[in-house]
Formats: sequence, structure tokens, C-alpha cells
Amino acid sequence: MKKIFTIIISLLVLSNFVIAQSFSISPKIGKGQASSLKEKIEVKFNFTNTSLDATDTVFNWELIEVVMPSTWTAQICDPFACLEGSGTLGFKSSYSLSNAIGNNTGFFLLDFFSNGNPGSGLMKVVIKSAKTGYTDTITAEAKVWNVAVKETVKQNKEFSFYPNPAKDELVLKYNSKENIQVEIFNILGSKVKTFYLYGGQTTVNIEELENGIYFLRFKDDGKTISKTFTKN
Repeated sequence: MKKIFTIIISLLVLSNFVIAQSFSISPKIGKGQASSLKEKIEVKFNFTNTSLDATDTVFNWELIEVVMPSTWTAQICDPFACLEGSGTLGFKSSYSLSNAIGNNTGFFLLDFFSNGNPGSGLMKVVIKSAKTGYTDTITAEAKVWNVAVKETVKQNKEFSFYPNPAKDELVLKYNSKENIQVEIFNILGSKVKTFYLYGGQTTVNIEELENGIYFLRFKDDGKTISKTFTKN
């Protein structure tokens, strides 16, 4: 009789655990790697709301561990938004994801930006159901190896710009007789502005850009030049 009672209790505990497990994540550990020439290393996780409770739709998450070189930056995109400052230890957020059929799956993207510097990075995010308290963790690992770029531009063609951080304008200097097309990318890798550098120096208006980190990029003599600046 005692044995039967123990089995029943065990089954009830197991049943409660299954009900409480209201979401699934795949993979639990994701890895990405790239050369130092690539700006972003994206690690993708599939998140599915598997709850049988129609009210179990709110999920909280927090960045509980981040290890990376000081020259790197990071960002987290939950199933609905890429959040500024989310690569900072202790960053918290929440979102709602319906468990209705056909509307219960989204993606977590844990992104590393090496800014051309080799090294290794790690981010760990804990996700929790606000309804059941069920908790799971995803871990993203990134590795960037250095790629030496053959120097094809003479030393007197050094690229410089100021001020940094900038508010309304950037002044760029690059000693070239050619008109060079310069592109500005945001931290998500999207191009936000294109302009030309004439006669070795130009001033570009960036007043319309949102505050944040951006990349200046152009090509000359087969060499890609990329530098970062901050708009505030």
C-alpha cells in the first residue's frame, strides 16, 4: 500500500512539472563564428509557447552572464524587438507570445559585434513564464578569428573623422583624388545613410540618426575600411 501511494505521489509531481513546462527552446546552447571582417555574429534560438493554458502568454527574460572583449558590443532581440542596451549584464525585459496554433513561435537573436577584433564571447539569458514560473536558459557562444588584410593603401591616406561622439555632424578626412562612396550602418547591420567624400574631406549631417553606435564603411584600392562612431 505504501509503495502504491508513493507511485501516485510521484505521478502527481511529474504531472505538475509537465503542465508547468510552458515553453520550449531550441537549441539551448547556440554557437557562431566568423572572421574579424564580419561585423555581426548572430546566434539564433527558436522559442515556442507550448502551454495548454490560454492565459500563459507573458514571458520575462534577463541577461545573467556576459563575457567578451572590451572592444566588442552585444545586443539581444526577443521575439518582438531588438533592444538598445540589452547587451549589458542584468538587462531585463518581457514580451507576450500567444499559445494559439500558428502564433506561438518566435526567435531570440543574441548578437555579438566584434568591431574587427578577434576573440571569444558568451551570453547567457534566463527566460521565465510569468504564469507558471517555469524557467529555462539559453547560452550563446561566439568566436572571431583575425584575418590580416593586405595593406594596399599608403600611409598618407589614413582615414580620420571627428567629433566622436557626434551630435549633428561628422567631419571626415581621407587623402584620395577619387570621390569615395561612404556608407553608414547601424548596430543591426542595416544601411542608414550613403554619401560621398570629395577632395579628401567632407562634412556629413547625421542629425536625423537615432542615438547609438554606427559603422562608417568604404572601399579603396581593394581595401575595406570600417570604423565606429557614436551618435548622441
